[in-house]
Amino acid sequence: MRVLVIGANGFIGSAIVAKLHQASHTTRCVVRNSAHLQHRFPGIDAISLDLSSEEALDQQLWYGLLDGIDAVVNVAGVLQPLNPRVSWNVHCNAPDALYSACEKLGVRRIVHVSATGVAEANNSCSRTTRAREDALRKRDLDWTILRPVLVVGDGSNGGTSMIRALAVNPIFTPVIGDGSIPLGIIHKNELALGIVELLRTNNGIKATLEPSCKKEMSMGEVVGSYRSWFGLPKRPIFKIPFWVMVAMGKVGDLLHLDPINSTAVAQFRGKMTGDGEQFERVTGVEVSNLPEILAARPSESQDLWHARMFLLRPVIRLVLAMFWLCSGLVGLVRASHLYDAVFAQLVSSDLVGLVAVLASSLNVALGLLILFGWNLRLMAWVQFTFVLVGLALQGVLVPQLWFDPTAVLIKNIPILVLILIHRVVEQER
Repeated sequence: MRVLVIGANGFIGSAIVAKLHQASHTTRCVVRNSAHLQHRFPGIDAISLDLSSEEALDQQLWYGLLDGIDAVVNVAGVLQPLNPRVSWNVHCNAPDALYSACEKLGVRRIVHVSATGVAEANNSCSRTTRAREDALRKRDLDWTILRPVLVVGDGSNGGTSMIRALAVNPIFTPVIGDGSIPLGIIHKNELALGIVELLRTNNGIKATLEPSCKKEMSMGEVVGSYRSWFGLPKRPIFKIPFWVMVAMGKVGDLLHLDPINSTAVAQFRGKMTGDGEQFERVTGVEVSNLPEILAARPSESQDLWHARMFLLRPVIRLVLAMFWLCSGLVGLVRASHLYDAVFAQLVSSDLVGLVAVLASSLNVALGLLILFGWNLRLMAWVQFTFVLVGLALQGVLVPQLWFDPTAVLIKNIPILVLILIHRVVEQER
């Protein structure tokens, strides 16, 4: 079978591609970065297409991508984009163009991966996802809609990364609310295997399934299980009230502190359980419970490192933002005192004050861009260049600063290292 996979580079999408290949199916993958997917899966047929673009709304484009295709698996999605138009295009408009092309070309089999809780929540992600499901149900296609619950894997992503991060807190074990929120779990490989079986058997046509394990666990139990998996001793439970989580979500929205945002918080107030028995009955795939999943693969050092670094990532970013903001503001107040020694050797005395103000203003602007999460990968290299150039200028023009007892120049070296660490941890894939 030849399968078109939309969103193949994601946490779930890549597992689907792997399982399809293991079952000897041929895939054509639509992703934003085809080169990255081809590095992960050498020789794969991958096409670059941003579903949020106007290009993705063109049916003629999808005709070409569907050439020779027998079935479609759509797992593309965005949790909380900056622009609502992105959510509508990715979740509704681009899939509508795709499914319309499927109807006209006779590509009938569609497996559409949605999310649990979309029927109850009222945010941009849920509204656009519901609209996408409703539009698909009206089409003359052999569709199956999957609403998986909390998807875990050997690695982690989004909400599962957050749960792991909560589990490794050294002082206490934080949980949302009173920790009693029921959670359904499914391993991404078992979800992917279920999709392969749906395609093979043609079961589940015009059905909405909620892939999940059969034994639900409370959030407190899930976090505690992960803590034990890491080999860490028990710690007292710390209950985070929902109003605190809502406030944190709004701060995350403002500063783009993914996955801390309002949509993620709202998900924990909605339905987080599925119907494991129905999924097993339709697909024939036996879904493991969380203790079985964790026991099947003991944790490694990189799991613990990632969990501990996950919540340090936004902390590092905020620290760097404050570093640039504070240095820039101090420079604006005391520019003539701080920059005379360096700039006096580069420009005329009349321009020293102006150059100092410009340099300080650049620091403030850089701090604001980092604070609000604008192109953080690029900002890492801009920061690194700023610090390195400043260090070189001061070190050459005022060499006595190397021996300053307050280590004025030496302190820049750990800043450079911190910037490089931030550049690394900001790149999830």
